[in-house]
Amino acid sequence: MYNKLKEICIDYFRLKENNTTIKTEVLAGITNYFTIIYAVLLVPEILIEVFNDTYNTYLIDNIFVALTAIAFLSAGISSIFMGLFVNMPFVQGPSVAISTFVTFTICKGFGYNYNQGLAIIFVSGIVFYLLAVTGVEEKLHKAIPNNLKYAVSAGIGFFIACTGLYKSHILEHNTSGGFAKIFGTDLTNNNNVSALLTIAMVIIIVIMLKKNIHGSVFIGKILCIILAIPLGLVHLKGDVFNYGINLNDWILKPEFKGLIDFTNKDTIFMTILSIVVIIFSLCIMDIFETMSMLIAMDNYIGFCRNNKSGSKNIPRILEVDAVTTSMGALIGSSSISTYVESTAGVVEGGRTGLTSVVTGILFVCTLPFTPFVTLIPSSATATTLIVAGVLMMGVLKYIDFEDITEAVPSFLTMIIMPLTNSLLTGVSVGILSYIFIHIFVKHNKKISPLLYILGGFMLISFALLPR
Repeated sequence: MYNKLKEICIDYFRLKENNTTIKTEVLAGITNYFTIIYAVLLVPEILIEVFNDTYNTYLIDNIFVALTAIAFLSAGISSIFMGLFVNMPFVQGPSVAISTFVTFTICKGFGYNYNQGLAIIFVSGIVFYLLAVTGVEEKLHKAIPNNLKYAVSAGIGFFIACTGLYKSHILEHNTSGGFAKIFGTDLTNNNNVSALLTIAMVIIIVIMLKKNIHGSVFIGKILCIILAIPLGLVHLKGDVFNYGINLNDWILKPEFKGLIDFTNKDTIFMTILSIVVIIFSLCIMDIFETMSMLIAMDNYIGFCRNNKSGSKNIPRILEVDAVTTSMGALIGSSSISTYVESTAGVVEGGRTGLTSVVTGILFVCTLPFTPFVTLIPSSATATTLIVAGVLMMGVLKYIDFEDITEAVPSFLTMIIMPLTNSLLTGVSVGILSYIFIHIFVKHNKKISPLLYILGGFMLISFALLPR
């Protein structure tokens, strides 16, 4: 039986053709699991903000468990899909960046509930697929300057790191002037203790990363949780073991009802236009994330340049990304994207879809343990946010800061994301400033017609999307 399964894996995933073995692929899949699990756990931390003002603590804990279970399930299914249908070692799951957009723009900005947000995500997946099969997405990828792509990745990293600094109370909003104030020295205040613990754990994770210890971020998160218990930052709930993954009580599925009020003729047009803008915004953000992953993969190991199937499979990667986004919405997941941290498994030797299948299976196997996520303190979450943000900002070295016409749009993209708490605003400002600067310096030949169209869309988004 084992030998038969071994032969099937070798043949299906073309292991010999890709100069790899089952052992190597399995180890790469395990590496990806421990590297990426922190990102999967971040998604429910962000999405729960949609429910915090509506339900009591007990119900919030149950919803949080459900959201976490959904995150693991969607990451598992989508990663397995990527491995089976594209045969590439890329791990997929709910996007941290897009989950932020769903929470603060779609739900809190426009006032849609989470189920209605899922309906919009479901439709965006269909639109995303149509753009992929028609080749529009690949053309958009080519139209967007590389420096802006790097800036978007760095900006998301900056955004995530800033979120972690505030979540850990290292920084707090300053009402007396200035952007923020640093934590205090009063150790009787739990916020200050949380800040110091977060700083200590960031240092420990940095040391582990320097020593090339796989799963450093995840190990650091677990260690932070353990240390937080005697410090009084974890409040053990007596009924934590009774939390089940009860998705029957919390059915998180798309809800199209109420998206458009057809009884009010005065608002129908603007409502439809707003939804269209939201859908295309989701598609653009997904394109940026997926392409950022491919760029990172190429920068790290020249994957697309040195791997025969690397470049030709890009359309299929985008198609699977789109299909899993719609599938994920049906089970309550935020938009699915490809994790840039997939580079960890590739560096470990993973070259085929068997790597992502192994990672996906491990995510599914994690489902029974999701009730324990209610015990995770904010300091542990903040630690991973800060470290992940810093790692994402590593692409800054690829931006051409010597060319001022490239440097300014890139800088504006990065800095506006955290300052406005809006990823789309940062992208919009970056693209528009790039277009206008290059027009006035007579470098407009560098701008493709498709980028002008995208710029027009960004102007519309400014008018319609809450900021």
